[in-house]
Amino acid sequence: MELIAALVLIAIIAAFAVPRYVDMEKSARLKAIDSGVKELNSLEILTWSDHKISGSGYSSDTRIFESINYDIGSDYTWNTGDPKLTGGTMSFDGELFTLSRRSSTPSSPAIWDKSP
Repeated sequence: MELIAALVLIAIIAAFAVPRYVDMEKSARLKAIDSGVKELNSLEILTWSDHKISGSGYSSDTRIFESINYDIGSDYTWNTGDPKLTGGTMSFDGELFTLSRRSSTPSSPAIWDKSP
């Protein structure tokens, strides 16, 4: 009888733990994409700032975009069919997201957003 009670208790615990583990894994992938977007924004801000304080100053969003190294790690991949200058799609560990990029201006750097 004790053995059956122990098996029932283990089954109940497993019924609650497995779905939570699956949700936790998906949540970690979503947080990784959020971190990737934050990294893109940091790269944009640093490059925009470098151009602003350089001798030539800000000239165009395209010039800033072309001088940024967008390699944020081998776990992230871009869909090359989409234009990165205005956004595109990014994937991390099988999760695919659409990103949008608001262009930089002389008074503010470009901003990357994860589309809903």
